[in-house]
Amino acid sequence: MRYTLCALILFLAAMTALPSAPALAANPAQVAKIHGGIVDCVGCDLSGADLTNTCVKEHNLTGANFDGANATLMCMSFANFTNATFRGTNLYAANLAGAKMDGADMTGASTTITSFLGTDLRRVKGLTQKQLDAACGNDKTLLPPGLKVHTCK
Repeated sequence: MRYTLCALILFLAAMTALPSAPALAANPAQVAKIHGGIVDCVGCDLSGADLTNTCVKEHNLTGANFDGANATLMCMSFANFTNATFRGTNLYAANLAGAKMDGADMTGASTTITSFLGTDLRRVKGLTQKQLDAACGNDKTLLPPGLKVHTCK
């Protein structure tokens, strides 16, 4: 009887447990494309990928999904991120100088020491003052009304 009661308790605990969040799973071939330097990757699924210290400078990543990715120290300058999504992405010290960001979603992205030099952020979704306080830009950085950015030094 003791074992039956324990089994019942374990069964009930399992049945009432909160579901875990779905794991982000990038497309391995598309991640390899980025790591290999072949970086025109329209609509790529890079969600949850480790893209640390990679470079997509001046390439087309329109509509790419970077959700939850680690883009630490990533060179992303002058790339096209139109309608890309960066929800929860770690952009620590990433270089987004001059990047095309129209319609990109930055909701919950970490932007510590991220460079937005000369980047037009006026049509970026989910961008907050807190994110800009951790980042930097210059007098050519264009922002949504009411937001400001520190000057990069």
